[in-house]
Amino acid sequence: MRILGTRETATVKEILENGGVVAIPTETVYGLAASLHNIEGIKKLCKLKKRPVNSGKILTVMVSSVKEIEKYAVLSKQERALALRYFPGELTMIFEKRADFDNEYFDNFSTIGIRIPEHKYVLDLLKKTGPLVVTSANPRGEHACMDSKEVKRRLPSVDAVVCGVAGMNLPSTILDIRSGIPHVLRQGGLLIVHYS
Repeated sequence: MRILGTRETATVKEILENGGVVAIPTETVYGLAASLHNIEGIKKLCKLKKRPVNSGKILTVMVSSVKEIEKYAVLSKQERALALRYFPGELTMIFEKRADFDNEYFDNFSTIGIRIPEHKYVLDLLKKTGPLVVTSANPRGEHACMDSKEVKRRLPSVDAVVCGVAGMNLPSTILDIRSGIPHVLRQGGLLIVHYS
């Protein structure tokens, strides 16, 4: 395990590109991140979570802008308006996956969950690394880590940990409005009060 500072983004990028998993602070909890474009990293992330790759539970993709979402998802007018209103923030939106988005992990799904974090370090990192597959830093069924010391103790097999403290907010709210009717799959710290 490598211990990194928040300025060592070039090292984080190199680890991710080589199929590694890096624990990073977000505005909610600590996250485990792998490159969207490296299937070995995604497989390693699933192993750290003690979750089979074919478990059927979809992982969240973090991107740096609403424009970037359209590389991976099909957005309705309503979804785009909602994304522009609430991103970046503590929200994960479920979209229809683009048919031409080829990815060994996401090929198993017709949908994709995407989030733009409201966290300066993570947004800056995403601009350098490109999209990341991110999930909470904890073994399945356990509470999420809130700081780098906890990650080092509970997830010693992670390739690298960026030192810091998470925002300690609730996990992101997960929203699905593909049918045109809002459906909250998980209520987090962000309360969506107006959908139109």
